[in-house]
Amino acid sequence: MSKKTLGILAVVLIVVGIAGLALSSSYSTSAYGGYSPQWDGYGGMMGGGMMRGSGGMMGSGMMGAGMMGNMMQMMGGNMLTSGSVPYNSNGSLVNLEQAKYIAEKYLSAQNNPDIELGDLEEWEFNFYAEYMEKSTGIKAYQIVVDKYSGIISLEMGPTMMWNTKYGMMGTQPGAMTQTKEQAIASAQQFLDSRLLGTKAEDRGMFNGYYHFDVKKDNKMYGMLDVNGYSGQVWYHTWHGNFIREN
Repeated sequence: MSKKTLGILAVVLIVVGIAGLALSSSYSTSAYGGYSPQWDGYGGMMGGGMMRGSGGMMGSGMMGAGMMGNMMQMMGGNMLTSGSVPYNSNGSLVNLEQAKYIAEKYLSAQNNPDIELGDLEEWEFNFYAEYMEKSTGIKAYQIVVDKYSGIISLEMGPTMMWNTKYGMMGTQPGAMTQTKEQAIASAQQFLDSRLLGTKAEDRGMFNGYYHFDVKKDNKMYGMLDVNGYSGQVWYHTWHGNFIREN
């Protein structure tokens, strides 16, 4: 191959590489950064944009079921799935009763007699459930059940990133430094500045953070968590509209 040909090939490769970087950057911005508002200074969102806090950007984008499954496996958890086949063979969506069965079956697979199923709620895009420690009364972790496949997985966000006992970090940094009163104040300050007319309602605590329902006109509107050490707020953006509770 001549030097001239090699030179042309090198230029082509460079141009292709630059174009690839540009496309990658454009995709990241449009798919993630532009998906929803960036709420600086209060923790942030995962699944509806980027999570930001006092430490800066920490993550972005939605986690699909495949990525969630890989994370569960790395953490030693058990996922209940029907593979690529929907939970219902007739193609219908998973209902609340079936979601409860899936959540209870998942609990049995954990083989931890101190954990019990707590709240189970149906939302527009998924089912949300919490597990609780019988011995302490502290909430253990949060899961979601996909309405189409019946896949159950750890919920993205605080239960993975902030949970000091059952989360990805797996550390016990000591007692939370934020009191419940401080957490309530942080939660309400966040809502007052972004979702006027909503109110934070205390729903207990997990290891590492506090959990709140968000109410509007005395009706369920959403949910958020407050970090028990930094006071950061993480609003759940991936549930859609509330439907009912078990």
